[in-house]
Amino acid sequence: MRVRWSWQSFIMHAGAPWAVWLAVSVIIVSTAIQSFREIDEQFTDLVLTRREAIAQLTAVHLAEKFKNVEDVAVSLATRVRFRDLVAAGRWQDAMDIMRDVPGDLPIIERLLLADAAGTLRADIPAMPGVRGADLAYREWYQGLSAGRQTHVSSVFTRLVEPQLRVFTVSTWVRNAAGEIAGILVIQMRDEVLLDWIEVVDIGPDGFIYVVDARGQLAFHSKHPDRKDIVDLSKLAVVGKLQRGERGVEIGFDPQEGEDSIVAFASTPRYAWGVIVQQPVRSSGLAARDAQLWRLAVGYGVTLLLCAVAMYLVARIVRVRRRAEEDRQSKLELERHVVERTAQLAAANKELEAFSYSVSHDLRAPLRAIDGFSRIVIEDHGTHLGTEAIDYLGRVRTAAQRMGTQIDDLLELSRVGRAEMRRTDVDLSRLAHAVVEQLRVGEPGRLVDVTIAPALVGHGDERLLRLVLENLLGNAWKYTRLTAAARIDFSATPGEGETVYCVRDNGAGFDMTYVDKLFRPFQRLHRAEEFEGTGVGLAIVARVMARHGGRVWGQGDPGKGATFCFTLPRAVGARPGITDVTGVG
Repeated sequence: MRVRWSWQSFIMHAGAPWAVWLAVSVIIVSTAIQSFREIDEQFTDLVLTRREAIAQLTAVHLAEKFKNVEDVAVSLATRVRFRDLVAAGRWQDAMDIMRDVPGDLPIIERLLLADAAGTLRADIPAMPGVRGADLAYREWYQGLSAGRQTHVSSVFTRLVEPQLRVFTVSTWVRNAAGEIAGILVIQMRDEVLLDWIEVVDIGPDGFIYVVDARGQLAFHSKHPDRKDIVDLSKLAVVGKLQRGERGVEIGFDPQEGEDSIVAFASTPRYAWGVIVQQPVRSSGLAARDAQLWRLAVGYGVTLLLCAVAMYLVARIVRVRRRAEEDRQSKLELERHVVERTAQLAAANKELEAFSYSVSHDLRAPLRAIDGFSRIVIEDHGTHLGTEAIDYLGRVRTAAQRMGTQIDDLLELSRVGRAEMRRTDVDLSRLAHAVVEQLRVGEPGRLVDVTIAPALVGHGDERLLRLVLENLLGNAWKYTRLTAAARIDFSATPGEGETVYCVRDNGAGFDMTYVDKLFRPFQRLHRAEEFEGTGVGLAIVARVMARHGGRVWGQGDPGKGATFCFTLPRAVGARPGITDVTGVG
């Protein structure tokens, strides 16, 4: 309630100078109380709202991580060959298809394949003594049995050594008729999926932790390496999360032994929760209290010196303006976050639509073409001429080839979206591993392979392995018709980068068409001569683009080819090259 003072009537009736000072004091005290209240509300709201926003954004991002892993599980489970092998009960053959998945996706610790009753049939990496175990009691089986297509489990300690803390994402494997044939389970270590939380900036002495659907501690930024599973379901804030609540509050934390700001938010769809906590002493509330104390001192001095009062009033105006600017900045930041979240959601939907189209809309017609062509040959071949049977065989070959092209296109897409982890990579070791794999595939071939030792590159190991698999694989393939086949892998230091080259004395190519080499599905040799879809070099080019390097090729028909790529060296690093002689 505002009171309008009539200074002339007040002085006239008071008749004394102290009455004027009393009136001034009343005005100053009233203003001080109002200012105290506003500043207290503004500072408190700013501090609490920021922590609450961090908790909610972290929970949304965590839910997106879970959704991405679910998409991976569904994509793997709907592979046609894998699905058909599971439906036929060929468990190990089906799991062999997935043998490269843990290497391609480092977040995956293990893959398990169970039948529809929950009995473990195969696993990668294989662990002795666990196949045939009844795992129907596991939460992932119970969750799927409740009618879900996918399920994210709580944290638990796995059965096999080493006994790590893990959680699973599971999904049904259905046969071509849509009937349940098995269960695919992706097992991940909790800290691998959640380690990004460590870099979330909460403020001095602040920390963030995640609890699963059972209220168990899944990750704690202050204790990222904790191995035991701690049950926090008795904590009041965890109980609120399990009821689907979210918010922010201030209270005494018995574990930390001090008053703390606690913001909490649950992940949409997954019943996991995120808790952001910071001691009051190191938050903006301590600054608020100091500010209010200084304001009180200022108003006290104002009662004695009217001139100082004018200065303090101006200061209050500045504080209010600054608080309003901070509030506007926060609103603008929230708007940008909402826009960015919407953009990410739209991009994810486009990727999901693409994956669905490739996995279902494109593959289904191809399966039909191949299947019906086979049926016509088998059931009506005796009524058809040799030419008709040959045409149907060509139809089947084309359909199968297109299926392979679809797989290669998906691989090319994954290379462009895969998360990069740059380290120093032993390229000589990777090259030896690739060559050994090629020799296993064609045990009768004799190829003189020379790999320079101690070749080191700075980049993502999984993506660089793809580069070597494609370049060495091409050299191996195109020397197949060469009597004394030779392949060489070496490197030369350059200015700020290292040039790595794979040479062979195989079929080579015409440099007139060199511009087509690194385009998807562009081939310079007929499929009857050398198999392939023409995506390998496109993958190499995309990997090099992501590493900031280059790739090029030189060749001469019948005299071999040379493909070179560059990798920028890490700051302060020397080229990892010693002798260029090696053993094939």
